[in-house]
Amino acid sequence: MKSASLYLSSLLILLGASTGCITAALVEFRRIPQSSVSSTRGPLLPSTSSDVHPRGTSGDGPGNNTITNHFDIRYSTNITLGGKDFVVLLDTGSTDLWVLPDDRGEGNYNVTNIPVQLLFGNGSVGVEGHVAVASFDMGTFNVSRQAFLHVETYNTPGLQELGINGLLGLGFDLVRASPINRAVTQRDGPNATWGSSVLRNILSQDGRNETNFIALDLARSDDLEDIVGGSFSIGEYAEPWKAVAQAPKLYQYPRGGYRWTTLLEGITVGGTPLNLSSVLRGVPEGRLVTLLDTGDASAVLPPTLRNQVYSRIPGAVTFTQDGEQVSIIPCNSTTIVEFTFGRLRIPIHPLDLSYLSAPITAGGQNYTACIASIFGEELASQGFEVSLGDIFLRNVYSVFDFGDPDGTATGQPYMQLLPQTDPANATAQVAPIRNRTMADLPPEIEPAKLLEMLMAEDPTIHIATSTTVTLSAASL
Repeated sequence: MKSASLYLSSLLILLGASTGCITAALVEFRRIPQSSVSSTRGPLLPSTSSDVHPRGTSGDGPGNNTITNHFDIRYSTNITLGGKDFVVLLDTGSTDLWVLPDDRGEGNYNVTNIPVQLLFGNGSVGVEGHVAVASFDMGTFNVSRQAFLHVETYNTPGLQELGINGLLGLGFDLVRASPINRAVTQRDGPNATWGSSVLRNILSQDGRNETNFIALDLARSDDLEDIVGGSFSIGEYAEPWKAVAQAPKLYQYPRGGYRWTTLLEGITVGGTPLNLSSVLRGVPEGRLVTLLDTGDASAVLPPTLRNQVYSRIPGAVTFTQDGEQVSIIPCNSTTIVEFTFGRLRIPIHPLDLSYLSAPITAGGQNYTACIASIFGEELASQGFEVSLGDIFLRNVYSVFDFGDPDGTATGQPYMQLLPQTDPANATAQVAPIRNRTMADLPPEIEPAKLLEMLMAEDPTIHIATSTTVTLSAASL
């Protein structure tokens, strides 16, 4: 999730930040079935927007903490802040912690007079409030004084109603990456540390032995099927995936940046490589600067590249509706898309290339369609060109190493990715899984036939001769 804006005042209450001592701990993911979601990315699309999240629940993972996978759309964890429990999103695309107000009353907080505003995407979604400090607990981790944004006004459609109370950033604790830290240091000077992020406070504790990384195994669900699995750890690997330590180190690019960005070396669709060409100055030929972002349910490619991916999937169609680009693919498509990092090809499960739609009415009958989960948008103005969210990250065991003793990125940060998806097994899983999950849904028809019926009824739907057009959809 990408944050944008900060608003400051001249008032500050100076508070100290202190932490307890912990070395490493691991907590588990658990998924619950998706509840109905009303908001859309486009007229035909199910919700994949990062500001809408189905309800999370608590459970019995190590340290009494559970990470929840919401229908392969959002990954959250349970925290306690000032004695009050919250369900918060895990987001490698941002740094700060923020929580929403609710009707349960206030926790034991010390709220300052420092206002901060966080805006996301195109600026239409955001939160605003004041910096506060409270005790923080997550599993076995404890921070006695943790700075966070105590949200007072917000525009986060559907989020609170569905049981998600906030967001936990897992990015770099740099002033330019953390609006809270920026607010504190601008008012109190560059040596002020009480505005540090959750990860900075945990990673700077005594006895950590420089194990300054986080590792994630994002649980997979079989579309609507309920399964348990996955983990989030700080300072250690999950036992089944310890081989990640030997995976190539994908160093942060550009060096000294404030995001988890690295170089993407290739994309293949059905074994056919696509041509990659960066528009950013200084990027090596055939590479694209890529953000790895757990706060994004989908993925974003440059529009032309995105169109090349879906145009190579047999039976797929692409069109625009009300200015939004939509691609529909056969629900039982078994095309394998691979992303290459560190000369290692990482296959994506075919199920991750689409979402099951809400019922689509055409010709007086309801149908189910599989909508593309990769979107097209030009992101270069933000310093990267590709954003790979959960549809990619749940195919790998991922490590994010700060490369320094305290999480401030003074060393050379790097990422490591261990593939988890076997292409042959994934291909064999598609038909039985999709047939099972679609058994009680409206029928599917060929994407080209559905498009023909929709175009006959909706004048806002247009298709180019090549079935590829420019995307204008927003990404959060």
